[in-house]
Amino acid sequence: MDFTAQYTNDSEERLLLRKIDDLIRRSEKTYSVLYTNFLTPAEQTLLMRVDEFRGFISFDGGYEDAERRMCRVCTAEYAADDGAPMVLFSALASAEDAQLSHRDVLGALMGLGIKREMIGDIMASGRRAYFFCAVSVAQLAQLELDKIGRYSIKLERSQLHELPQPVTEELDINVSSMRLDSVCGECFGVSRTKAAEIIRRGLVSVNWQICDNVSREVSSGDRISMRGKGKIRLGETTGQSKKGRLFVKVYKYI
Repeated sequence: MDFTAQYTNDSEERLLLRKIDDLIRRSEKTYSVLYTNFLTPAEQTLLMRVDEFRGFISFDGGYEDAERRMCRVCTAEYAADDGAPMVLFSALASAEDAQLSHRDVLGALMGLGIKREMIGDIMASGRRAYFFCAVSVAQLAQLELDKIGRYSIKLERSQLHELPQPVTEELDINVSSMRLDSVCGECFGVSRTKAAEIIRRGLVSVNWQICDNVSREVSSGDRISMRGKGKIRLGETTGQSKKGRLFVKVYKYI
């Protein structure tokens, strides 16, 4: 019996599950570490639900806040790892007034024939952009990418410590509980009813995994994103009102 049927009816998703199952079998036979291409948060969430994969898979996007991540498959404690499966690049536009965008970077890479699943997170601001790509297409990018949008660029391999730190705005909210719908309503400026509706539609992620459970309890350190509204990180609970409402620090990504 095909085990994938109990997790999804979608043909593309079932194909992904079979691929991971095959990688696990190959890892067992070869005592090696294997990687997929970059996966979306929704694909990662699907894989984490599969009991058969538990203990064999983990995810790596190159840095702590990565959204698009590769699935790392390893079945033996001392399996051989051939090295980093991805490369971080830095692109600098020659024009002082250049404004590189996520869309322009992605378009330039895909214009070289690089598929979307070979490209990880992209961070663009002003004349500088960073992006992760699979090591298998790194040479192509390095040799051929000399323009992003209408700007000529200089492309170099970069190191993780060179990535710009995310900019956040500190907010103070008060909520009736740490339920996801309550927190989302306060953080993203919508009513609790509207927040619940958005969550049920699969448009909210908690720690990069889509969550449609409105009553899920969230806590300090959790990262929550709502499509079209942005992303926040929860800080500490700083107190409680006489009516039992909780005061919480929130860091909103700008």
